[in-house]
Amino acid sequence: MLNVMSALGLLLLMPGPTNTLLLRSGVLSGFRRAWPLSLLECLAYLLQISFWGYLLSHIGDSAPWCLKWVQLASVAYLIKTSYRLWRHPDNPRNPLPEARVSRLHFFLLTLINPKGLLVVSFIVPVQTFADITLYLHFVAQFSVVVIPVGCTWVLFGARIKRSGHAWLTPLNINRTASVVIGCFAMAILSRLTGSLINTSVAF
Repeated sequence: MLNVMSALGLLLLMPGPTNTLLLRSGVLSGFRRAWPLSLLECLAYLLQISFWGYLLSHIGDSAPWCLKWVQLASVAYLIKTSYRLWRHPDNPRNPLPEARVSRLHFFLLTLINPKGLLVVSFIVPVQTFADITLYLHFVAQFSVVVIPVGCTWVLFGARIKRSGHAWLTPLNINRTASVVIGCFAMAILSRLTGSLINTSVAF
């Protein structure tokens, strides 16, 4: 149990699109208003992990192309999010709807975060999703880990806000988040491209 929880904690603490937006929300909104995002993060991850766990336990390697298409769609969504954050900085006096990362947008971004697939592939045994007792046990473990980790990122952002640094403008925060998410998307795209090239060469 501790090994699984430790592995989950290390994976979820890694910087990525979801954690970047949690940090950003903490900076812009403060801990009290932003911490519920960690609950949305937990729900989105559980839905994604449950989907991949069920799919891999029943389909296995018979349809690898399905995984590739999902990964491509994830990269496209990450790039779109990066563009929105760069192009439309928040303006507290005149907020634009397209400038905000809504809770629905955050939920969808977490839903396609590749970390969920990594959890299924490397941390949680596939048989977990074929046994209801094992599955419920995993859900409890995961919730105990992901919610405090999400709150930690929000709290970190709120602490940065309280420090009162002049460079912490909405424009700089959004563009920093945009760069982090864009780099994450490019890293996934690079690995995916390499995988597709190796597959074509093998054939």
